[in-house]
Amino acid sequence: MNPRRGLLRLAALAAGLSLPGLARAERPTEGGLWPYDPKDILATHDHPGGGLRVHYSIDGPSVVPLADLDADGVPDYVTRVADTAAEVLALYRDVFALRPPRTEAEHDLGPLGGSDALDIYLVDFAGAADGHFGHDACDPDACAGHLLLENDFAGYAYADLAEAVDTVVSHELFHAVQAAYVVDLPVWFSEGTAVWAERAYRPDSRDFLRLCDAYLADTGRSLFKPPAGPVPAFAYGTALWWDFLIDRHGPDLVDALLQLGKAPDLPAALAELLRERSDDLRLAWLEFSAWNLATGPRAGARDSYPYAGQLAGVTAEQDASPLADDDRFFSLTARYYRLDHPGGPLWFGLAAPAPGLEFALQAVAGGAADGPVDPPQLAWDGADPEPRILADLPPGGHWLAVVNPVLSDMSIQAHLCAAATRDALACVDPLPAPETTGDADTGDTTSDPPPVDSDSCGGCRTGSPGLAGLLLVLRRRRRDVPTRMP
Repeated sequence: MNPRRGLLRLAALAAGLSLPGLARAERPTEGGLWPYDPKDILATHDHPGGGLRVHYSIDGPSVVPLADLDADGVPDYVTRVADTAAEVLALYRDVFALRPPRTEAEHDLGPLGGSDALDIYLVDFAGAADGHFGHDACDPDACAGHLLLENDFAGYAYADLAEAVDTVVSHELFHAVQAAYVVDLPVWFSEGTAVWAERAYRPDSRDFLRLCDAYLADTGRSLFKPPAGPVPAFAYGTALWWDFLIDRHGPDLVDALLQLGKAPDLPAALAELLRERSDDLRLAWLEFSAWNLATGPRAGARDSYPYAGQLAGVTAEQDASPLADDDRFFSLTARYYRLDHPGGPLWFGLAAPAPGLEFALQAVAGGAADGPVDPPQLAWDGADPEPRILADLPPGGHWLAVVNPVLSDMSIQAHLCAAATRDALACVDPLPAPETTGDADTGDTTSDPPPVDSDSCGGCRTGSPGLAGLLLVLRRRRRDVPTRMP
């Protein structure tokens, strides 16, 4: 069973209970979506550090594992939940300087759950979910709420109870922290950062890796436009972007990101935040896209994530030589193409200018057909569509990355092609037939070959498209082309 599958189905339903102006979510002791059964015999455990209360069943449908090896009268599972929640909140406070979850007192709710503590209810989700944060009350700025957690994780795909508790508690408590900043967030931000929080607490989080794979499987989709309908794995998988960005800027970025939550245009607010930090969304996205290629079987020969080899890696949009594609490239996306090259010149062309698009060519290390990729050999933009020789390349596999790092509601149309010869470029007009001269007596004819620019890849740049590697050298001056999107 997929340990997050319930959350993927649940989020859309839960959102209807979480929006301001609607009745607060009922707690399991009151009814609601996952109520305790009348047969459940309930007990509570208060964490000795204060501020947390766990509600659980000692008999009935939601009974928890009752093992009590330390003989303190509280099931070890319940103690683990409380201790993990305390450690997670301390991490959010001490390392990331985040606001604590809102309390019931801040919203004049009285002691819901029998105390002023943050309440965690252990309930039987019957496989429909594994955790949930429910809002008790909201004002225009923030919300207070409670957590629900699976009572025993029987039948879930976690390695053990420790992994299950670490994963779900860190995820749902981050939703509680988010609610201390803003009432509602778009799912690509709320779920992506909550999955990031799983790894922040547990660096070996398998759930984080699995969900990042869902993003890498669809990098041609805009970061901020997940598929419609119940919250998809893609929205959770944007955790990869947040992990990249937070590692790039340091732990204090998390609080700054959450403060953006009220912005009417969150992507634009993110771009402005990066500018304030002497960064640029375009440069960051180019480096992020380069790191994403160097994952899975292509990890190990260039900079990427410390866990790059544990990811599934990207899928080739096309795996063909020669290469041709005609499509729209959406904002904050990347697509990857693999081609086998026999060695020698590699030609590239566009049917029309595609200002805004960025291209990078990376060789497979050691001349292999596929495997770890080297840093980019060449990087260029789509301003000049003229066919050109990119470079004289050794034989082997090569990956072409096509990246749209421009924040826009508009896509960029591009018909691109690459091949070993000029004549094999499918997206550009063929060369005219050469003029011939002949000797009337002998019948011999000669033709002059088409001239080739000795500067091979006009407009190409050498180096990496990352933040540092984008200090690239222009090898030929090209005409000015407006950067307005089509």
